Amino acid sequence: MAVAAAVLSCAAAPVMYAQRIEPEARADAFIAHRSALQGALGLDIAFSPELHLELAAGAGPAFGGGAGASFSARGDAVVRFLLDPRHLRRWTPYAGGGVGARYDGSYDGSPDWRAVAIVVVGVDAPRWKQAIPFIEAGLGGGFRIGAGVRRAP
Repeated sequence: MAVAAAVLSCAAAPVMYAQRIEPEARADAFIAHRSALQGALGLDIAFSPELHLELAAGAGPAFGGGAGASFSARGDAVVRFLLDPRHLRRWTPYAGGGVGARYDGSYDGSPDWRAVAIVVVGVDAPRWKQAIPFIEAGLGGGFRIGAGVRRAP
């Protein structure tokens, strides 16, 4: 219900706020039955100062459920709500939720795609040159922890 409300408010927001689209690069670890390490590229779309949509696609090795590593990939759509959108403090906390799809290659050759619900909390670090570093943790396809940089507006 909350995700639906956020999506509806995002649909109306472009009329009131000029959208900014900033690229991001990130690295994530997923700790689950099939754990994975992934690099990802994405976009951060600001619908308002407080509300951002993050789209990311990543890939990397998956471990567990057999000998050796296999290929894993994912696509995420997460709506983030910034608790300090004016950046009055050096560190800007945020919370978000969304949906994703995760693929883990299996050892018998059959694909393993699954949908995941995502909940995250994170913090944007102080601006560093033309980038904003961030760290986040949450749930979605297992426990997830990630870090990366977004281009500063």
